Amino acid sequence: MLKFKFFVDMEQEERYLNSMAKRGYILKKYNSLGFYSFEKGSPQDLHYKIDYRIFNRKKDFEQYKLLFQDSGWIHVFGTTYSGGQYFLPASDNLGSHEIFSDIESNAARYKRLMSQCKLGLCFSLIYFISSFSVYRFNISEVGYLTPGLWDRTGWDFWFGFLFETPFVIFRFLPFVITLSLSLLYGYLGGKAKNIYKHKIKCANK
Repeated sequence: MLKFKFFVDMEQEERYLNSMAKRGYILKKYNSLGFYSFEKGSPQDLHYKIDYRIFNRKKDFEQYKLLFQDSGWIHVFGTTYSGGQYFLPASDNLGSHEIFSDIESNAARYKRLMSQCKLGLCFSLIYFISSFSVYRFNISEVGYLTPGLWDRTGWDFWFGFLFETPFVIFRFLPFVITLSLSLLYGYLGGKAKNIYKHKIKCANK
């Protein structure tokens, strides 16, 4: 079964996965677009824990998984570049429901997510600005480049307008996508920052 959900609060995401497991839907895969793939099975009382890490080298990723395995945690899903890393306690570690040793390490995953969002935001804005300066569209003509199009009338105008519209959409699509990504990265980074600050504040009480 495929489900679409989008979380920034990883503890809320953990509760969602636990509730799905109680209904008999066990996590198999996840992608960063928000799609969860579940396998139907018997209802289970599972306790998912999520970390957020991106690795530049596969060797580091394998060492990371081995470290958690030695601590009694099974790596359920996550790739070198996926960010989200999903764990379940091993059979000899079922009494443990917490993967982090303190509040600071728990909060650090949101700081890593925040940093990744900042990086994504910077790249999206750089691409948006550089692409716009290269194309230099005439905004008053909304990207329609057919000479004299706006002076035409009747069928001649509509034929030219409808013919070029798909090309206009294609030309502007990269700008729409990068602007949308910029807004998304900004939103996710802001939420991650708020959660991080709240957790650090709780740790310092």
